[in-house]
Amino acid sequence: MTGAAPKPDMTVVIKGNRITALGRTGQVHVPRGALIVDAAGKFLIPGLWDMHVHFTETERSFPMFIANGVTGARNMGGDLDDLLRWRAEVVSGKLVGPRIVTCGPIIDGPQPAAHGPTIVVSNAAEGRQAVDMLKQRGADCVKVYDRLPRDAYFAIIDESKKQRMPVVGHVPVAITSVEASDAGQKSIEHLGSILEAASTIESELQQLEKASAPPTDPSEFPRRIAARGARMLDAYDEQKAKQIFAHFIQNQTWQVPTLEIKWTQTFIDDLSKGGDPRLKYVPQSEQQWWSPQKNFFARYRTPEYIVFKKRLFQKELELVGAMHRAGVPFMTGTDLSGAYIFAGFSLHHELEMYVQAGFSPMEALQAATRNPAMFLDELSSQGTVETGKIANLVLLDANPLDNISNIKRIDAVILNGSFFPKTALRMMLANVEKAANAKSN
Repeated sequence: MTGAAPKPDMTVVIKGNRITALGRTGQVHVPRGALIVDAAGKFLIPGLWDMHVHFTETERSFPMFIANGVTGARNMGGDLDDLLRWRAEVVSGKLVGPRIVTCGPIIDGPQPAAHGPTIVVSNAAEGRQAVDMLKQRGADCVKVYDRLPRDAYFAIIDESKKQRMPVVGHVPVAITSVEASDAGQKSIEHLGSILEAASTIESELQQLEKASAPPTDPSEFPRRIAARGARMLDAYDEQKAKQIFAHFIQNQTWQVPTLEIKWTQTFIDDLSKGGDPRLKYVPQSEQQWWSPQKNFFARYRTPEYIVFKKRLFQKELELVGAMHRAGVPFMTGTDLSGAYIFAGFSLHHELEMYVQAGFSPMEALQAATRNPAMFLDELSSQGTVETGKIANLVLLDANPLDNISNIKRIDAVILNGSFFPKTALRMMLANVEKAANAKSN
């Protein structure tokens, strides 16, 4: 994942949790008594990162991550006590799971739009207090959300810089994507409000958002979104978009577009028809809330909203490709916890959509390996297969640079130096299936 071509006939030596030697087979000393893994004809890549997840349990999600080569996950909002405990249990070896980077509770404004654990702030002073509290409790980052007031947002950015904590998350309605980038927000999730900002009617769209009275009919909400969104897409301006991209490049504002959840929400009718073998890993009690009739994001949809969502998804794919060609930095993230998103498995599809958007297979894989290491300022210890780096690795039966779908052909996973062959990975998934069935009965 350095960008160089694959190197054939290599030997990799791992001691403890580090790669201690790497070189041509026959030219590297293999310590006496070492476990020898014959990987002839196979392909070794760094472990993958899912940089946008929300997991609330570990019994099923952790084995699914590891069995799919996901050795790192950034949790973008949840119960901080649980997350820190799980992280400690992974480090101690009590749990087999990915390394966890976590934000803890989401910071939102009055009448919060965020779901789950949330810190509500109304002004700059409360914003600073929230950052200080998260720092003291051990959070790695600060996640901002839709309804933060302007003064609170900029205070959070300022205080986070003092505390050396990256600010990540949504772009609040009161802030533009350019303002967020220029202020120093380190990653923007879900593409933020880029399409709105890149339209020729940006101010009109903002006024429509502010002036809308609360809907009395639930289906009125998707109708409004579709009408406003269609106008936004009609008014897309490529030159305005390039000006926004320039800010992201200059400020190194990372994008985590979460294409997977955009795809599942767009095509939920097709997905709900069944036949997906991965459903065996999800308890029936959870699956019922995934159906379009019960799912929070789907049950009130209107025909015009469904048409708009399909148009929007295609435009967002094009937008990701345009930003990538311009030089905007990207990382992969699935938004796990949404309907039809499966821990680990869905990251493979996210990579396929990156290639669909115009990334080369190498560039897509870097968005899941090297780029997260760069984002975390840890490229010296992870993200590529090089001497001295932590041994989080995935052994594949076929070359993912020939076809990105080969990322699914996993022969083994090395997690923090421990070797898990295909038989062990299959057993992990079999236990997940048992756990899901036990919860269903």
